[in-house]
Amino acid sequence: MIDAQTNLLTKNSPNYITRLKLWITGISSYYIFTYLYDYVVVSFLLVYLGFVKGMVSVMILSVLVDFGTLKFYDWFKKDWLALETLKDLQYKKNFWGRLFTFVRDKSTFVTVVVLSLTSNAFIVTAYMRKGSFQYNGLTQRDWNIFLASSLLTNLYWVFLIAGGIEIIKYSYQVIINFIKVI
Repeated sequence: MIDAQTNLLTKNSPNYITRLKLWITGISSYYIFTYLYDYVVVSFLLVYLGFVKGMVSVMILSVLVDFGTLKFYDWFKKDWLALETLKDLQYKKNFWGRLFTFVRDKSTFVTVVVLSLTSNAFIVTAYMRKGSFQYNGLTQRDWNIFLASSLLTNLYWVFLIAGGIEIIKYSYQVIINFIKVI
């Protein structure tokens, strides 16, 4: 059972349903937005601006969107993605808490790289910040994590989406050439 002092999700907590609704709404909304951004906006910018201009545009726009989301996250002061709850579990003295803390604090580089390939700079930075439920802006360490994650995430997505676009273009040409032969 999770310590009641931290007001986390427990069956006895009066905020159990409220917190669960917040997480469902927050996570659903956020991932719908990021899905649309990653596949629609990034694809559009790469197709219509070309690879280099599109990549620069995607990187600038992503930094602005992720930074804006961080500012909103700090202003709203609610754990709508359950990130603060996950971080709070790290501070427990059990095996999992010590393991989470070790991985996050001792191998920041590896953690940032792995998380950047699976999410975006906002998620990585919010998760990697010291403390939980503080919503207190960015330290120099947080800025370094944010910028490194932005670079890694955007390079990964740009090359992934650009590769997909090239496969689609190539497939289209093969189909058109096949139709011409028939």
